[in-house]
Amino acid sequence: MLNIIQTIPSVALFGVLIAPLAGLVQHFPWLAGFGVAGTGLTPALIALVLYALLPLVRGVVAGMQQVSPQVLESAAAMGMGRGQTFFRVQLPLALPVLLRSLRVVVVQTVGMAVVAALIGAGGFGALVFQGLLSSALDLVLLGVIPVIALAVVADALFSLVIALLKGDAGD
Repeated sequence: MLNIIQTIPSVALFGVLIAPLAGLVQHFPWLAGFGVAGTGLTPALIALVLYALLPLVRGVVAGMQQVSPQVLESAAAMGMGRGQTFFRVQLPLALPVLLRSLRVVVVQTVGMAVVAALIGAGGFGALVFQGLLSSALDLVLLGVIPVIALAVVADALFSLVIALLKGDAGD
């Protein structure tokens, strides 16, 4: 059920980008040289990035807010500047939460990339939708299985990095 709730806004976002990007290319034809068009890979990438921003920003904010104000005050009392405090204290303490949110965003984006085939982005999503349209389960599986494998591998890699960081920190 959660996948359906996530898919509907992504399809809407893909659809919303078609007209503005097509109009942009009409007014600025040189953008076509960069691959900007109403359909295809560029609007799919733009939509995927926009769709990933909210959970990523929420993760960054949560990670930064979990650092205790007393720790930041201690860093300032030790004579650290704002940059030093950020890179030596705040970022290392927030890194586990940041990586967990990035992990969710990456896995979610891998899944949403399948839907990008609806606007001509191709990839495994094209196989999925061709299989759905022709009722060919084998074609659907040919597109879905690599996507699942990619999402599982990405999730496992992030889990490994988080575990290694946790081990280095002695937690």
